[in-house]
Amino acid sequence: MKKSIIRSLVIVLITAIGFVSCDTEPVDPVLNDNNNNGENPGNNPGTNPGTEPGSSDGDYWPYAINNQWVFEQDGEANQPMKITSTESVNNKTYYKIDHFFENEGTGDGFTGNATMLLRKEGGSYSVRVSVEIPSEEGMSITVSPFEYIFLKDNLEVGQTWTDTAEQVTSYEIEGSPIPMPDVVMNLTFEGKILAKDVTVTVNGVTYNDVIKISFKQTAVIEGMGTETVTNSEIWFAKNIGPIKSVANAGTDTFTQELQSYIVN
Repeated sequence: MKKSIIRSLVIVLITAIGFVSCDTEPVDPVLNDNNNNGENPGNNPGTNPGTEPGSSDGDYWPYAINNQWVFEQDGEANQPMKITSTESVNNKTYYKIDHFFENEGTGDGFTGNATMLLRKEGGSYSVRVSVEIPSEEGMSITVSPFEYIFLKDNLEVGQTWTDTAEQVTSYEIEGSPIPMPDVVMNLTFEGKILAKDVTVTVNGVTYNDVIKISFKQTAVIEGMGTETVTNSEIWFAKNIGPIKSVANAGTDTFTQELQSYIVN
């Protein structure tokens, strides 16, 4: 039971934070986030050489209600990514997006909901991830939310940033006299600016003022040792948002390209 649940939670994490396509069970498109859960934001949003640069160079992912982006993968359009509302968490305003590149789910017989909240502060764009898993077979599961930076538009080509976070999963088994230990997942996010102010053509459309980044996500469950790593390259166009992503997870490569968008 425990190994199955841990495997399910890893799938939740990777589909929630990654720019990766997976065959997972769909979730409700608009969710009520539980703001009473303890937030665990990234605790090392640093840059190389380590000093925070100036203000934002522009808006490389515009946040407004009803903005949406439709990506194509393998010749088929994915579900639109749409900003549905705003939420306040710890006195900070976030924009709720109905999914983040792909649907989220747990698989292995467990169905869960992942809520994605976007925020921009200065030149840093972050996503807050919270996961809710309904009780199954007499077991209730609580997963702590976390937040990480996925883009810094005020860095120069070659500069990097690193963010870390911790996700804690707690279990309660009805009628069990022995408590189950928490599962702790340590997360590392590493970004780098590969190109800036370039012109890129995607699906026959030419975009100017584009930033290209590399982004590495590493997840390690304490006591298990195995790393789950996803490497991505993502392109963001000024005043439009993400226009392309290429992700590598193991031996699989997934490419998503912007098909259409609405920006208010």
